[in-house]
Amino acid sequence: MDFILGNSFLASLLLILSLVTFSYGNGIMPSTKVTDDMVKNICSRTPNSSFCLDVLESDLRVPESLLGLAQFTIDLAHTNATETIKLIQSLIKQTKNPQLKQRYTLCSQNYDIAIGDLDQAKTDFSSRDYGGVNVETTGVLNEIRDCEGRFEGAPADPSRLPKRNKDLENICSIILVISNIMSQ
Repeated sequence: MDFILGNSFLASLLLILSLVTFSYGNGIMPSTKVTDDMVKNICSRTPNSSFCLDVLESDLRVPESLLGLAQFTIDLAHTNATETIKLIQSLIKQTKNPQLKQRYTLCSQNYDIAIGDLDQAKTDFSSRDYGGVNVETTGVLNEIRDCEGRFEGAPADPSRLPKRNKDLENICSIILVISNIMSQ
């Protein structure tokens, strides 16, 4: 009986060690201090590195650990999405053009889903499920692109919504890079 318990304990210990090694195989742990070189590396892997650098280098609230940086960008995305849905709701009320009103209404639905995805990303992050953060962030990107696609053709969107969409897309690209680093 002691032999079975000993082997069971040893097997569990080896499994835990292999998971820890696999999770942090790139040598970067979530508690790793964020350096200027790391920020530049993260930003170089995004589609808009200058936006990324502006966000991560200019904000005094940016934390020092990779874990804190991930939390910061998820929170920033959530704030952006929440402010954008408020903008969309005001556009729905203000616009006189029925085509634009319909497009804004559909974008509002996209943003409802995107905010739900970001809420789930926060939950996944709290559970250290960085792969889940990646999946949910990809879902947010899909919703943004669906919203953007609604404005192909006339009439053009005269509002700030296209810029808000692009900003959220850029923030999500930062989250994806960080979550990929953390899940390696």
